[in-house]
Amino acid sequence: MIEAQTSGFKEIEDFYTKVAPVKEMCVFAVSGMHGVRKLKALWAIIQPDLDNFRKFGEVNLRSVIKERFDNASQSLPFNKRLKGFTITLEDLPHTQAGELNRSAVKEVYEPRVIAGKEGALPVPVELSSEDILLTESVVGTRILKCLKQQSGIRRRIIPEDSLELDLGIDSLGRIELTSALESAFSADLKVETISKAFSVKDLILGITDALRGAKDIPMEEQGISSGPDYWKENLNVLPKKETLQMIELTNGYFAWAFRFILTATDCLIFKLFFSIKVEGAENVPKQGAYILYGNHTSFLDGPAIGASLPRRPGFQIFYFVFGPYFFRPFVKSRVLRNLVKMGRFIPFDFSTHFLEALRSCYFVLKHGKGLCFFPEGLRSVTGEVGEFKKGFGILAKETGAKLVPVAIEGAHEAWPSTSKYPKCHPIRVRFGLPLLVGDLEKEGLTMGTQDPYEAICLAARKALVEIQKD
Repeated sequence: MIEAQTSGFKEIEDFYTKVAPVKEMCVFAVSGMHGVRKLKALWAIIQPDLDNFRKFGEVNLRSVIKERFDNASQSLPFNKRLKGFTITLEDLPHTQAGELNRSAVKEVYEPRVIAGKEGALPVPVELSSEDILLTESVVGTRILKCLKQQSGIRRRIIPEDSLELDLGIDSLGRIELTSALESAFSADLKVETISKAFSVKDLILGITDALRGAKDIPMEEQGISSGPDYWKENLNVLPKKETLQMIELTNGYFAWAFRFILTATDCLIFKLFFSIKVEGAENVPKQGAYILYGNHTSFLDGPAIGASLPRRPGFQIFYFVFGPYFFRPFVKSRVLRNLVKMGRFIPFDFSTHFLEALRSCYFVLKHGKGLCFFPEGLRSVTGEVGEFKKGFGILAKETGAKLVPVAIEGAHEAWPSTSKYPKCHPIRVRFGLPLLVGDLEKEGLTMGTQDPYEAICLAARKALVEIQKD
């Protein structure tokens, strides 16, 4: 019985390990979830493959693994799907023979799973001599002070703490952390230095190494503090020269011809294969800065919006797209750079280039252009509208651009994130009335949040969901 159960767990582990950047994982059945003794669920303890995350510039461990797992699990029987998972940066326990010690893993982690605890395991009161040297060094002391201020954690921060799982520092938080550390050390540390760190120990060692070749903070970056005007001041910094060369605000002949062909092909495909229907296209502003934001369930969402736009806005709009999906393998290609420029794509990722991408969006909006943005970030597996990322609220508030909700129906059925290929299915795109950021912020603040950016996200999401229900 035990051998059969173990064999079943190994089968599930092998399946999920192949679809996500996982170094090792252990699956076991958890009893007592949500206080119900008889309730059993499959749970996994995961040690992520950090080298893979570093290779692709990813820092949000949980969201990446969850998306891969959710997509893949649709092909599994319900009784073999994971209920959830816990991420650990530590090695999982093994037997002397080198095999995974399942009983030890369950003994250590099951109580934490039932209690809803995430992140590093409790450590002895006494740190190792190596950890003491790290935390008590000049660099370590300043870093820990910055981490405490940003995370708001009162307990002692230890080297084994995960920046994401224990301290709650996401991709936006890393940008703010970079500014705080640059101010603390009066040096230009670059976002890349912080993006490569997954634990506090990684961060201390990385900053120590970076300081050896760090330069003074450039004049245009100085004076950016973590105060209430942090994002306004930060976005006001011009994108880098090489980034500006990728942004085309005017309509040159070749760029116009490329966008005409691209738009015409896009419209033809959606009319022939998806019988696309468009409602409310007249709500798209003909001039001035605006953000079209829609629900995200499929690769077809962006092209569907592009095929639905009136001609003039369609030729003026920029698209905020997830770079690793489309551009990373060809980042050095001159041809691709020109196509990205003429197609008005602003590629981003959640680590090293996120701030630069937000500055690029701010730049084009301040020049009175339109922007297509999917606030959920990643595609929804269920087809439901997910939580909006804070970056959307930041961009909306600091630019004051009008927000136009776009409800996309049928794209999930035509090409869900769990499928490799699309199929013919009717798609409908509905544009809502333009919304003012100030009104959304006021409404969002009445919904229980104190953060103005999150308030905009909450109210904007509500407006999108209401259009979907109409």
